[in-house]
Amino acid sequence: MPKLIKEKEASPRLQKIVLVVFGLGPIFIMFWFLTSQGFFNSPGT
Repeated sequence: MPKLIKEKEASPRLQKIVLVVFGLGPIFIMFWFLTSQGFFNSPGT
């Protein structure tokens, strides 16, 4: 692993993309899954 750190650092743009994909991606996937399972529907319907 130290070898990878010594090489060229990732560009800020790449870091933002990775942050969005791995940070917000799972949140959107969980939201979509819960919505598809009817989690947000009211119990009366």
